[in-house]
Formats: sequence, structure tokens, C-alpha cells
Amino acid sequence: MLRRWLLALALLCVPLLSQAQCPGVTVKQAPFATETLTISTTVTGLTAAIYQPTGITPTLAVVSVNSGDLRYTVSGTPTATVGHPVFGTPPQTFIICGIDSIRAFQAIRQTADAALYVTYYRNNP
Repeated sequence: MLRRWLLALALLCVPLLSQAQCPGVTVKQAPFATETLTISTTVTGLTAAIYQPTGITPTLAVVSVNSGDLRYTVSGTPTATVGHPVFGTPPQTFIICGIDSIRAFQAIRQTADAALYVTYYRNNP
């Protein structure tokens, strides 16, 4: 219950977080899509058909890692020992800013499969 409350609070703060953590994002953000991914031994990126459907350009993605540890990059290819480490226990959430970083995001597990939940945002029309 506490986790759900904290996640709800974090999502309410996304417009504020985006302004603080995503330079240049100064308008309110609107969520438009989500996806769930399992990160395993193969490098995995985000799904273009979900994050960039026709006519929509995402401005940021909120990524939650639950169970399993991973490494990710937004330039280059991660390995089990190279890239930004994110630990899934306790669950962690981070923001990817901008379409270029969303497109370039790649992740791989460190030791056990990791579960990702991603929410995509665009400028509020």
C-alpha cells in the first residue's frame, strides 16, 4: 500500500520533476502510453510503436524497475558491468528526458531478470 501511495505521489510530481530534471521542459506533461518490459540477457530498448505512435513525440519517460538489477545506457551498448546501474530491490524510478534519449535507451540485466514499467509523456496539448 505504501509503495502505491509513493508511486502515485511521484507521478503527481512529474510535471515538477520534468522541469527540474529535464532542461528545456517547461510545460505540463500528459501521459499517453505505458509498457511493461522484461530485461534479460539480451540488450533491450523501448518499443518505438508505443512511445512514438503517429503524430506524437514523447518528451520524457518515467521508468520504474521492480525486481532484478540492470544497467542502461543512452549512448552505446550496456553490458552486465557497463552502464548506469539501477537496482530493483527496493524498486527504483528514474526519468529519461527527450526523444533522442528515449530512442537510444538500452538495458540489460546484471544477474537476474528485471521488470520495467514505463510511462510515456508528451507536452500537454
